[in-house]
Amino acid sequence: MASSGKKDPDLWTHARIPAPEEAEDAIAALCLELGAPGVQTGDRDFRRAAKGSRRAPRIRIEAWFPPAVSRDKLEKALQNGLARIRASFPGLNPKSLRVADFTVGDYGASWRENFPPLKIGKTFLISPSWHKLPPSRRHTVVIDPGQAFGTGHHSTTRGCLLALEEEFARTEVCRGLDVGTGSGVLAIAMRKLGATRVVAIDNDPLSLAATEDAVEVNECAPLRVGANLSAARGEFDIVIANLYSRLLVRMAASLANRVKPGGSLIVSGLLEKQEAEVKKALQAQGLRVRERRSLATWVTLTLRRPKPRASRTPT
Repeated sequence: MASSGKKDPDLWTHARIPAPEEAEDAIAALCLELGAPGVQTGDRDFRRAAKGSRRAPRIRIEAWFPPAVSRDKLEKALQNGLARIRASFPGLNPKSLRVADFTVGDYGASWRENFPPLKIGKTFLISPSWHKLPPSRRHTVVIDPGQAFGTGHHSTTRGCLLALEEEFARTEVCRGLDVGTGSGVLAIAMRKLGATRVVAIDNDPLSLAATEDAVEVNECAPLRVGANLSAARGEFDIVIANLYSRLLVRMAASLANRVKPGGSLIVSGLLEKQEAEVKKALQAQGLRVRERRSLATWVTLTLRRPKPRASRTPT
């Protein structure tokens, strides 16, 4: 009998990730942003904690993903995300990921209740596509949980949206750049706020596809999507980068060079204990911290590139 192509509504995907204890928050956030309505953390993984071992404490992180999330794409997205997280937590091994089918019976349809519309700041309403929303004065950004980071549920995304709201209220923004765009939520937010030219960059093909889909759903073209910074020529009024701390440090010069004099760089994805290192790297590029936000131990920084001082004409 030929298959109808429809996925069993009771067949979910279960992911198990052994990890260093300090990577718990980052991995849980990754799973939630990829569409998991449930994440269980904190279970000790004793198999690799041999007596007398100096290895850092390890835990098991388990997440469940609904049928709407493709298992093949999910596994690739988890591997890519874990590889990025490993940059900040070297004890993490992305190859330890285990993915399997999981049957949940009558609970399969209830996962969508875990993704209600979110009001963020005074400006934004972030909502999955299955919610029917009444007219609103807020800027509505439609983003479904899926194969890329960024639904608004994580503190780093919220921090970036709040920082964008403030920057657009403070000054006119024509050109915006989103580095590590994920689902495209921040790039789309900039278009909704009035930026006339926005470029979204990500080296993950799944993220680029998700962003292109989201641009169409939100009717916010033109918005250019590219795989690397060569797609973003010139300088921008606002550059935003929601990345991991080590990547922010490594890219400090590249990010600063894209900010025009008088423009702003917004960075997030760093924990409070990583803030000093990231701040030092960005300040070394001539940027100055304008604002700091901390949400659930995650920090968002807004930095400014000073305008050059006008030289005085000798009299």
